[in-house]
Amino acid sequence: MSATRHDWRALAPCLAQSRPVLVYDHRGIGDSTYSSTDEITMESLARDLLLLIVHLGWPEVAICGWSMGGVVVQQMLVLPFNTPHPTPLPFRVTHVILVGTRSTVLRNPQHGLQIRPTNVPRTPAERKALIRLTLQATFDPSWLHENSARFDKILHETVHGRCETTYLFCGEGLTLQLQAFEFADLLPNLSSRNTKVLIIHGSQDQVIPFRCAQEMLQRIPGAHFVEAGNKPGQVPHLAFGHQWFEYFDLGVWHNVVDMHLWK
Repeated sequence: MSATRHDWRALAPCLAQSRPVLVYDHRGIGDSTYSSTDEITMESLARDLLLLIVHLGWPEVAICGWSMGGVVVQQMLVLPFNTPHPTPLPFRVTHVILVGTRSTVLRNPQHGLQIRPTNVPRTPAERKALIRLTLQATFDPSWLHENSARFDKILHETVHGRCETTYLFCGEGLTLQLQAFEFADLLPNLSSRNTKVLIIHGSQDQVIPFRCAQEMLQRIPGAHFVEAGNKPGQVPHLAFGHQWFEYFDLGVWHNVVDMHLWK
């Protein structure tokens, strides 16, 4: 939930060498503002994504959803199967990549980003401390120990590169709304869409438990998991954390995406 479009600043240009790439902020996060009267739920965020793609006029899209973004993507994919008011997608989703995400609500409070909601503005020091704790959770202890200089650089860029007012959803009510989603039973309907789904999840993910990947593999017809190995389209190993694209050379992830989109 802490990720903004700026967090893709390394990977997005790499992927854009081969295709147009759009990165956007969810409503109320990063550069995207929201009104206090807005109802922000996973479904409303999914409808935001639908309307954005319609506005662009793209007849076909491939979508990568990371963490909460992966939940939003799944929610959008099942909109045509919502009852009693199904919403058709006026475009074709050819490929989906779901990274470090889930299809069900995490009931155990030890999972997710441990952010205490507040409606009181934080001081700069409190904000930096919160960002540090949030970022640390997106890596595993071994990576943090071996890459302290890299972490400090990411922390600095994060603290100084984000909007003060829209860094995070901060109200407790909004946090609870975003936890209230239930679409897992609709995912088997995706078999009729012929959308190719790749799941990427590191075994050292400290935010979303690794078991969530297995749950999605069981629920989403035809979904497959990224392979470990030394061939193009594979990753060296699965021992990576939530901040997945910081673990290997960007060329590795470029190949993973390319090989999936070529299928």
